This record gives sequence, C-alpha cells and structure tokens, in this order.
Amino acid sequence: MPNKYVLPEEAAFLTDPEAAAADRVTRQDFWFHAKQRQGHPICNEAGNRLHDLEARISGRPTLVHVITETDPDPQPPAPALTDVEAGRQRAMPAIREAVAKFGRGGDAA
Repeated sequence: MPNKYVLPEEAAFLTDPEAAAADRVTRQDFWFHAKQRQGHPICNEAGNRLHDLEARISGRPTLVHVITETDPDPQPPAPALTDVEAGRQRAMPAIREAVAKFGRGGDAA
C-alpha cells in the first residue's frame, strides 16, 4: 500500500543513506514537504531548531563563509589627474611655505 504522505521519488531518496547524507538540502526539503502533506507543517522556529540540531550532529555548519581575495564592493577608480592638476599638487608645498613666510612678516616675493 503506497504511503500518501511521501512520494515515491522522495521515499527512494530518503531511504538511501548515502544519497540523503550527500545532499542534506534536498533531504530536508523532502522531509518538510512530507510533514506538510501529513498536516503537520514545520514552523520557522522548529525548522531553525532542526537546522541547529543537524549542524551539531554532523559537525558541519550549512552556511559557508566565503572569503574573497578582493574587496567585494570596490570603489570605482579615481579619475586620472590632468597635467594642470598634477602640477598644482606638486607646487602646493612651495605655495604653503611662501604663505607661511608672508604670515611671519617675511618677504614672500
């Protein structure tokens, strides 16, 4: 007599230990759908407890922290300096020195 709560492909997957262990996400989805068809849907809180239990039993967290080698949200590159702007930046120390001498009462000219 077929089980009306578990579909044949789900039953085949869930009863194969190697397949169920290899694909935990599918296993959990099949199990949740079977419980829902039985009239016992899993609420979010219970699902979170089951998820935590799975992580404790298997010793493997299901969330994976990916470390990128570069900034995941890089700033756009700065625009290139024009020749005039580059010259102005090179002259700034001399300009500041001249202004400082003028402020001390020296002859900046």
